[in-house]
Amino acid sequence: MRRTFALITTAAALIGGCQTTGASQPRERDITAVLQSDDPQNIAALKAVLAQAVGRARIELGPGDLTQTSTISVLPPPLGPNETRSPARPTQFDLVIDRGQCFVIRREDGARFAAEGVGCRPR
Repeated sequence: MRRTFALITTAAALIGGCQTTGASQPRERDITAVLQSDDPQNIAALKAVLAQAVGRARIELGPGDLTQTSTISVLPPPLGPNETRSPARPTQFDLVIDRGQCFVIRREDGARFAAEGVGCRPR
């Protein structure tokens, strides 16, 4: 009985000690960025990077002027024909420049994606 209690207590301590917040902060050398322009080609390049980042073929961006703000929202997929509501939330990204190259950083877990072909500038 004591041994079982000791094992359960040890397991609980180990599991609790391994949890992290998941979200990481931008690197010190990251520079907050915005899009150089919101022309169709630049938006298409950005959407291609973000689609890969969220693992969907097509995405829809949330509202906002991406030439003025560095926060990018990717809306959840539309509801299916048998759904009336969904707990899904937009996925938030930050646009940054690191060593002259644009990146998007997923806020949820800090994953970085090179924004190849996306024109951005420091904010």
